[in-house]
Amino acid sequence: MSALTAGEVVSRIKDKLGFPWRTATYRDTFKFGGPETMVQGIATTMFCSYDAIRRASAMGCNMIIPHEDTYWNDPDKLEIVSGDPSYKLKVDFMREHDIVVFRIHDHMHAQRPDFTYVGCARALGLESSQETAPQSHHFTLPETTLRDLAATFQKRLGAKALRVVGDPKVKVRRVQLGVGYATPAINNPEVDVVVSGEQQESDGFLDSPSYVLDAMTLGIPKGWIMLGHNLSEEQGMLEMAQWIKMFTPEVPVQLVRSGEPFWVPR
Repeated sequence: MSALTAGEVVSRIKDKLGFPWRTATYRDTFKFGGPETMVQGIATTMFCSYDAIRRASAMGCNMIIPHEDTYWNDPDKLEIVSGDPSYKLKVDFMREHDIVVFRIHDHMHAQRPDFTYVGCARALGLESSQETAPQSHHFTLPETTLRDLAATFQKRLGAKALRVVGDPKVKVRRVQLGVGYATPAINNPEVDVVVSGEQQESDGFLDSPSYVLDAMTLGIPKGWIMLGHNLSEEQGMLEMAQWIKMFTPEVPVQLVRSGEPFWVPR
């Protein structure tokens, strides 16, 4: 068995980040277990779901490094969920299988490059040669239609519930990429299409479907492709797994996909 502890894994992550650890973070902390837990294998995942934890455990991974929360609220406040039956079942399983959970969110987005953008661009087939400036997340593609661009992304991701706003036939070529809730403003004159994770349908700041709908009616070529929060950032957790693997040779490291939560009735 490896002599590597969860605390040592976290220390190596902090050492390799390239910038000081932000101690004020409430997200990037241990959510279950602690630094003394002996690590048998490491699994990165997007959502720390019960299913992802079970599959990671079955693969021999007892250290889970998720990007998002464990207890269904961003600060992972236990007082909100401690009486919920799902909480008890989840915690009982983690305790029984010696699971340790350490979230990495804020520091992942602070990395340069941000793995979530790197992974999402790779998965969508957006090449660095098409990026107008390094880490601008702005790409110039061969001209296509909004429908064909969205269909290409859907196929590459295997998405079941991708959503699109705009005229399917409109010609587009300039794409601005966002991930998670980071939806770029669609009114940028240098942008034809925004590709993002998710956003509310109204009350945004020039990043809502209503702007695209008005632009479409007025003959201004604009589009918005919503991949979903998980699909837009999960690819970054593969990048994270490959990165961690470089400095934790004692144990296996792999991505466990939490998967797209939505489906469309047929």
